[in-house]
Amino acid sequence: MNLLDRIVNNRQSLFGVSGVKMIRYADDFVLMGKIITTEVKDQLHHLLTRMDLIINIEKTKHIDSKEASFKFLGFTFRNDKDLYGRDLRYINIVPNSDSEKKLRGKISDYLKRHGHKNPTELVRGLNSLVRGWINYYEIRGVTNTSLSKRKLRYYLSQKLFRYYRRKSQRKCRHYGPNAFETLVRYYGLIDPTEYHP
Repeated sequence: MNLLDRIVNNRQSLFGVSGVKMIRYADDFVLMGKIITTEVKDQLHHLLTRMDLIINIEKTKHIDSKEASFKFLGFTFRNDKDLYGRDLRYINIVPNSDSEKKLRGKISDYLKRHGHKNPTELVRGLNSLVRGWINYYEIRGVTNTSLSKRKLRYYLSQKLFRYYRRKSQRKCRHYGPNAFETLVRYYGLIDPTEYHP
């Protein structure tokens, strides 16, 4: 794949002459250009075939990023309207819904498997999940994670309320609907809306 990078991003290649660039991570990549011609796509297929690589047709899309969003490496790239009502648009890079759902699943599984843990141990595991997710998705000045972090905070609040409500021990009952706030204040649980890498 490094060879493919060098070929595609070479200014003298068909791709370079056509103004096409490649952004790649492992075996996932995006071709970017004002116009991506059939000739460019045919050349890409030819190169991949020679390298014994096959494009996943189901995942491959040819879009106008001004009109449609696309997903790459867990992010959604959208061309959004200006927040202040001006006749401008900007690229908004946010965590995609699949990644948010996957994190919620991990949190839910963790709480199901660790019903016996004391608050300190419970928080340690939750913080590992939350911190890792935010550290990946929050890139200062590039990505917008504010809405995702608010949704994550709400999810944690609801899940922890139900988690402690299921516990029969009297010592857990005082957490009640304020379980999230209690764990944040007294046990160091990360509040997603307040945490920044």
